[in-house]
Amino acid sequence: MKSKTLCIGESEQLCYQYIAAVEQGDLDALLALFTPNALVSSPIFGACSVKSFYAYIFRSISNRTMVLRNILYGGLKTNQVAIYLSYTRSVEGRDPATIDVVDLFDLTDDFSAFSSVKIIYDTAPIHGDFVHPKSTPQ
Repeated sequence: MKSKTLCIGESEQLCYQYIAAVEQGDLDALLALFTPNALVSSPIFGACSVKSFYAYIFRSISNRTMVLRNILYGGLKTNQVAIYLSYTRSVEGRDPATIDVVDLFDLTDDFSAFSSVKIIYDTAPIHGDFVHPKSTPQ
């Protein structure tokens, strides 16, 4: 069995790789961090596959930057990790806007990959960005 310290180090590394992949719009690098059937749940689009969600995000959102505020580790559920960050981006050519986001990840039992992510943020300030999107995740 792995020590909690080793598991924290592995999950922290996955978090940094996730941030880099999102900022760079690197779908292949991002998908490599998740299990093949992983799902994402977001306030605007609900549940969908990681591949379809992030393919949509990378097509529709530009100028992505993330400022990591904290990494939080599961106390009751040790195979969870969350990142709290400020996310600045432009949606479909609109002016850049920053939102505070928490991405809550479930990890595989061996802490080698994400098995799901729940994205949490206040939709009120940005809901208009997605009222009439040019496309949606499939």
